[in-house]
Amino acid sequence: MDILARRLTIISLLMVVFAMTLAAAVSADTQRRRHNYAGSIADCTAHTAQFCEQAKL
Repeated sequence: MDILARRLTIISLLMVVFAMTLAAAVSADTQRRRHNYAGSIADCTAHTAQFCEQAKL
């Protein structure tokens, strides 16, 4: 029973590490997309209209 508890603890810790890594990657991707104003014209929305006008030129 002790071995089973140890294995479950290790698996739980690995799942926590994976979840934190995934959350950091999603956060970094969101920040990168939010600050990338020189994207395609399809990315132009109301809050980035002034940057899209520069990209069209």
